[in-house]
Amino acid sequence: MLVCNLDQRQEIEDDPTHDAPSQRKSLIVKPAAAFGDTARPRLERTELAERVFGLAPGRRLVVVDIGCDGIARALTADDDHARGAFLLVTDGLRTGAAVLDRLLDDLADLALSRWPHWHGRDDGGLADTNHAVDSIVSGPWLRAARRRAGAGHPPRFREAARELQFVQLLHAIDPSGVVLIGEINPVSPARAAPVIEALEWCRGHGAAIVMALPAWPPDSTPYDRILYGACEIVGERPSVAERFLPPRSKAHPASAIEQRVETALQQDAELRGLFCCNEAVPVGGWGQPPRVDLLCRAHRIVVELDGPEHRSAAKYADDRHRDYTLLTAGYLVLRITNEQVEADLRRAIEQIRSVVRLRSLPMDAT
Repeated sequence: MLVCNLDQRQEIEDDPTHDAPSQRKSLIVKPAAAFGDTARPRLERTELAERVFGLAPGRRLVVVDIGCDGIARALTADDDHARGAFLLVTDGLRTGAAVLDRLLDDLADLALSRWPHWHGRDDGGLADTNHAVDSIVSGPWLRAARRRAGAGHPPRFREAARELQFVQLLHAIDPSGVVLIGEINPVSPARAAPVIEALEWCRGHGAAIVMALPAWPPDSTPYDRILYGACEIVGERPSVAERFLPPRSKAHPASAIEQRVETALQQDAELRGLFCCNEAVPVGGWGQPPRVDLLCRAHRIVVELDGPEHRSAAKYADDRHRDYTLLTAGYLVLRITNEQVEADLRRAIEQIRSVVRLRSLPMDAT
């Protein structure tokens, strides 16, 4: 049975450099609402990575208004960290024990992927008997884990105590201390409680942990025991460009030229969203719809990007017939060679822009 310390007394960290028990204060957890929004501690987004990677063993950071994805972006953007962090996956897990078992499975898979780079070495880790060098290492566990990893299997031993596996796996992966990051559901106590329980267990066994709440939760169980000292994340939000998820590319995967032109069009404020790649064009009674490189439906424009194979007599004749079919169906065809794109991509985009502007004019203006 998973045992977790649910004492309502919270250790308050006056100074992150003070780790000795004699330097810790203890007081009853107060509901966050008693402090009001203005009294909530705030943490700039730009300072988040430093706080996370600066956590000492057994320490906790609770952050609000940010999820695991946001934390991952902040940590990835930090170039100075010399420490690892691991994001927990807890979807669908209803008990703290289930969260811990999933975590141990994941850590074992991670350890296997890093084998033989264990304990910061490239030779399978420290000697299993050299406790003078590292007293944390368990010789029996390390010998068994090496055999498993050497055979291509995760070093996971379900008959062994969770505490032993947890400490040994974390230490093998990164002896400087892996920071564990878990997202807490702010609206479902039933989903939040197992994650909080598991993370507090990890903290009790020496891990530095981060609890991420995408929004402020109610001041009730199980949130009340983690909200004191929680930091609200503030600072500049990601730009609109960073928050835009472009549509999946339809450019031909074998055509680097087509991909370059598509990317350039998507980055152009005037032409963005006008063209689709590899589209079939309906031509009415003129036969099968031809598939073109770039199609602008709004202005009935087709752009064809021609490689050197289009110089042959047979291909040239086929292209002229396609142009005739598209023209009589109401489409204006612009042909640009691959060589022109390679030589001057910007000029090719300007040619496309000129045709778009021409087709945008009223009929009497042309």
